Amino acid sequence: MSDTNASPHAAPRSSVAFISALILAAGLATGGGLIAGAIRDARHFDQSVEVRGLAEQVVKSDQASWQLNFTTFGADALSANRAWADKMTALEQTLKAQGFKAENIRRLPLSLSDSFGNGGNLPPLNQRFRANGGVVVETTDVDLVDRASRTTETFVSAGVVLDNSYVRYFFTDLNRIKPGMLKAATANAREAAATFAKDSGVVVGNIKSANQGLFAISSPVSDYDAESSLMKKVRVVSRIQFFIEP
Repeated sequence: MSDTNASPHAAPRSSVAFISALILAAGLATGGGLIAGAIRDARHFDQSVEVRGLAEQVVKSDQASWQLNFTTFGADALSANRAWADKMTALEQTLKAQGFKAENIRRLPLSLSDSFGNGGNLPPLNQRFRANGGVVVETTDVDLVDRASRTTETFVSAGVVLDNSYVRYFFTDLNRIKPGMLKAATANAREAAATFAKDSGVVVGNIKSANQGLFAISSPVSDYDAESSLMKKVRVVSRIQFFIEP
């Protein structure tokens, strides 16, 4: 017996369900394609390469510290101290004659000792007491220090025999050259990344992240004894990540 309430134009339920399934499947396929494309784009966007960029620059020191030490002797503490004072005056006068100012010269503390109290071989009586001291010359005139420290015979001529003459040079204007060196290190890193990209068939994009690294100051010819070198080598190694594009 037929259903009198059914519309003669209504599609069979099985056909409606089939059509709905097709629409749903098409929607899923389209949406799935968009999602897959988005995932591929996201994966592509996250592709990167990490390289290191090096920058080096040779600079001239801008400060110097020159330490000079000497020793005098005496039969007693007073005579050793007087001899030390005379030598100190001669030393300071020689330094001033070389071009150093009084404010550049700082006296070191005097050390006075009795050799008889040290044991071992006893010195002559007129050398029983020992006075040791000196000066430190601090200045930004590094060229003057470089010249004067090479002519220590000048002090001998003044009657001062030095026990020690040691110069230390410093470069303190690092902030002035930092920006340029970081730029050079970045360019060096991009060049290294471009070499990798060329071999891989891709292109280097923008910077993803960067770590500037530490600045190191050494001698231009050796990593050791950097303080005694008038010229300095400043070096920085930056670690940089670049995006990679097809």
